[in-house]
This record gives sequence, structure tokens and C-alpha cells, in this order.
Amino acid sequence: MRTRIKHAAYATTTAAALTFGSLAISPGTATASEVRPQACDVFTFYTAHPYGKTKFKSRGPVVGKYNSSASSSWLNMSVKTTKSRSTTWIGEVGGSLDWGIGKIEAKTSYEVSKKVSSGVTVTNRMRVDAKKRGFTQPGVLYRKFEIEKHRQNGNCSTTRLKSWYMNGIVAKLHFAECQTKRPSCKPKP
Repeated sequence: MRTRIKHAAYATTTAAALTFGSLAISPGTATASEVRPQACDVFTFYTAHPYGKTKFKSRGPVVGKYNSSASSSWLNMSVKTTKSRSTTWIGEVGGSLDWGIGKIEAKTSYEVSKKVSSGVTVTNRMRVDAKKRGFTQPGVLYRKFEIEKHRQNGNCSTTRLKSWYMNGIVAKLHFAECQTKRPSCKPKP
């Protein structure tokens, strides 16, 4: 009888020890509040934005005309362009010019021209006051843009990975003008 009690007590103690031991060494399971699922998909995306003011670059010489009438008049002044102008990367080159222009046009309200040629005759119709000389010069307007590459992370934060800068033509034909009673003046855009 003692042997049976001894065996029963041993079996109970062993079972308790095994159960307690398995609880002590079993891997922990996380609760729903401890596991943070990935809240956002991970992907890359681009942004583009202009900065600074537009800048005028000439495409040809200054031409002028005198208004000999007693009242202000519209004068047509034609000039042949002598310079070609191009959109360019500033500093480190990004992708192709088409790639950069595409990103700017997709992400901003600007249209960017890749290039304008020389040897084209253009005409400015300018209002000139009575007994004054009107002067005009053809050109383009440039605008600087920054194109940025970002990554959205799994925790919904974003990381800026890289940026490029482009000097883009935003107006293929823009006239600088001035008028004066003197022999000449410097046209301003």
C-alpha cells in the first residue's frame, strides 16, 4: 500500500513539475495590443515644386520704334531671334530631361519646354505713348524646380531619399519692354 501511495505521490509531483516547467519554458504569445501591424504600404513617390522667382533670358537683340502720333498707339516690332535656350539640370543630373519635365508637369501646374530655337522672327505688339520710343527684346522665362524622391515607410512616416534641381523654361516667348523720350532704354520683363 505504501508503494502505491508513494507511486501516486511521485506521479502527481512529476506531472505538476512537468506542467509548471512547460509553462516556464514555453514561448510567449503576444496579445493584440502588443503586435503592431504594418499600418501603411512601403513605396516610393516623387514630388516637385517651384522655388524662387521667374528669370528672363534674352533670345535676341533689342529693337525699337518711334511713335510720332499725338496719341498713344500700338506698334508692331519684329525681331529675329539669335539665341536658342534650353531647360537644364542644375548640379547633379537626375534622369533624362524628358523624365524631369514629366515629373514637374505631373506634380505642378507648370508646362515646361525642353528647348526654343534661334532664327525665328517674332513680333511684339506694344502700346507706346505719344512722341516716345518703344523698345522690346524677345526672351524666355525660366523657373527653378526641385524634384524629390520619397519613401513611405511601414509606420506611415516618409523619408526623403534624393532631390534634383532643374532650370525649366516656363514661357517660350516673353517680351521685355520699355519706352522713353530719350534715344534708348533698357527693356524690363
